[in-house]
Amino acid sequence: MKKNIFKTIMFLFLIITFSCDDEEFVTENPETFLTVDNIFTSGTQVEQLILTLYQQDRNLFSNINSDSGRVMYGQGTDVLTVPTFRENTNFSDYNTQVTPLAGRLSTIYAELYQQISRANLAISLAEGGEIPFETEASRLSIIAQAKFFRAKAHGQAAEFFGKVAIVDEPTETARFDFEQSERSEIYQFAINDLEAALPDLPVTTAEAGRVVRGAAQHYLSEFYLGLGIETGDNAAFTQAIFYASEVIDGGIYALMQNRFGSRADETGKNVYWDLFRLNNQNYTDGNTESIWTHQIDFDAYIAGDDGSNNAGRSFLPYPRFFMPVWRAIPGVIGEDEYVGGRGVAFVRPTELTENILWDPNISDGDIRADESNIRRTVLYNDPDYEGGSLVGTEVSDEDLEAANIGLADGAYYPIFEKFTTDQFQGLDQGEDRSNLFRDRYIIRLPETILLRAEAYLRSGNSQAAADDINLIRDRAQCTVRATAAMVDIDFILDERARELFGEENRWGTLLRMGGTVASDRLRANFRYDYQRASLTFDFNTFPIPQSVIDRNSAVLWEQNPGWQGR
Repeated sequence: MKKNIFKTIMFLFLIITFSCDDEEFVTENPETFLTVDNIFTSGTQVEQLILTLYQQDRNLFSNINSDSGRVMYGQGTDVLTVPTFRENTNFSDYNTQVTPLAGRLSTIYAELYQQISRANLAISLAEGGEIPFETEASRLSIIAQAKFFRAKAHGQAAEFFGKVAIVDEPTETARFDFEQSERSEIYQFAINDLEAALPDLPVTTAEAGRVVRGAAQHYLSEFYLGLGIETGDNAAFTQAIFYASEVIDGGIYALMQNRFGSRADETGKNVYWDLFRLNNQNYTDGNTESIWTHQIDFDAYIAGDDGSNNAGRSFLPYPRFFMPVWRAIPGVIGEDEYVGGRGVAFVRPTELTENILWDPNISDGDIRADESNIRRTVLYNDPDYEGGSLVGTEVSDEDLEAANIGLADGAYYPIFEKFTTDQFQGLDQGEDRSNLFRDRYIIRLPETILLRAEAYLRSGNSQAAADDINLIRDRAQCTVRATAAMVDIDFILDERARELFGEENRWGTLLRMGGTVASDRLRANFRYDYQRASLTFDFNTFPIPQSVIDRNSAVLWEQNPGWQGR
């Protein structure tokens, strides 16, 4: 059984808010009242605070159940949209859904800054000299992990929201005067934290899900890229190449080239399929391209995970949200493995991810588009339909169209096998094939390789960029190899979508690109006319939530370009 940080230590929720203006109350220290000064008395308790950072990060980036969670997966981008009958749940109407008043954006902003607040508290406690730690190494490890999360949250806040605040110390009173910093300054702050954390992060770990040095180096590459895009300083791209190379060429990580895991002997599958099978996601499972994962475990889920309500329990509702409703097709029955589980089609691939990326002229032979990974063929399986004579044959276009009349393209689109399984857990304990209980990649080596490819391209070395892309395409057995002449930012973004669909933080990637890359890609891949009609301006940040601007009433905050007055 795997050892991971969410099964060895129970979570301690520490939500400490000081907003009272009564000075006597704030300074009073009653024996039975828990404050920062008396709740933390040992290094173990500070370690539990660190674990809340892992859990909060997991919930933000793995919880597709929430509207904000679906944004984190890329809903409304060039890779992920919704079926027609769910238009009102999309995130790409720039008159109503993507505005400074959008609740989804406020939630994401708040989650990032809550992580920053908790990280600041942990750093302050570990550096304060008043709390005993078991060893000096454990104290330094806590500081390094806290700085990692503080850096990650700041860097992603810069990617999403541009000019926001750098918060580098705990706040014990309500403040209304946080200053905006330039996007480049926030990237630099995140970089400084990550570089400071590197020496005290482990190279590898026996605890699946624990942050390792390679994860920090990956984000260093990403944030140096962001810094270079903002400043035009080629030295930043050189540093992005350096840190990505530390991961790629450091002898720890390597692309999985051969079948692996408990199902490696099954025929008709391939190594890309193996990457998304149960118990195959962690470096400790023998997966050498896994750099960092969120831990999701069925036994922990049944036990209640963190002890909170169901919304806080960890699972991946991929089958429910990503799967089409094939059972609505005449002659196709079931909510079982054959139809990908109990799908209700909350999100669906765009035309880009469904078809354009897999044009044989660019993706011939690519195993990522193999039927084992993208199942496009629907077979009749209802013995009562047409007297059972059609069982095992391909469903007709007429029956596919008939299903989509009722569900408006939610009944049929391909099943991406990375989001489902044919071995559901917990069926004898009340589960209904809506959820997966496997760990989720946060960083996988191909993304680091594509960061380096982007840095090479921005440095003017298109051939090195093509060579990096071909590391991934060769593993995918694609017969079309990238050339220096082919590689541009759009080519890299397409390759990220082929390899990392549903894994990467797609909004962060697009917004980080600067210029009009994000809005150009969106317009080119919108599904509905109202989306095109509403996006009448270019942008490379989300709007800063209006509630944040209003809350910082003691200073003047500027709304991001394009979003003023919306």
